[in-house]
Amino acid sequence: MTETLRIFVGATLDLEAERGVIGKAIAELPVQASIEIRRTPPLLPTHEEIFERIANCDRVYFLLGNDITAPAGLEWETAWRLERAVLPLRRSPRPTPAAQEFQRLSPRPWLDFRSATDLARIVSLDVAQLLKHPANRYGLTVPELERLEVYIRRLGQLQATLDKEPSGAEGGGILLDSRQRRDE
Repeated sequence: MTETLRIFVGATLDLEAERGVIGKAIAELPVQASIEIRRTPPLLPTHEEIFERIANCDRVYFLLGNDITAPAGLEWETAWRLERAVLPLRRSPRPTPAAQEFQRLSPRPWLDFRSATDLARIVSLDVAQLLKHPANRYGLTVPELERLEVYIRRLGQLQATLDKEPSGAEGGGILLDSRQRRDE
């Protein structure tokens, strides 16, 4: 019997739009699998509502922006207390002291993302790897597993390219001699 991959996305208020990025990235996976994406209700959620939505998730993506905000802190604490598989992701170019302390106390290292594209790549790769469960919990066919493998390799190569992207003078550039410019 095939199972549904259940994902919970927790986010601080400044990264609310990134929830949609995750949904779109998952929708673009090259396989047909039953995936449910959950979140905390937007208006005054109770502890019970948060607990209920996280309790049987296979993965929790936690998005931290510049400051830790409610109810994100409760989502974080609940996920860890329930021993869910949490992937901490952050985009915090100007973290507040509270966010810095929150990051420091994390039981897992943070993965940084700089853009929506970056976030989509990280989540797509992670979900694709989850779907490749050894017992095929999600009922993928052999052709789907093959497409998923090609997709994972392509994302891995893209990541390797991004990691090696030159910066500074290695990326090319033009140096102008100020004396030469005066002569022109």
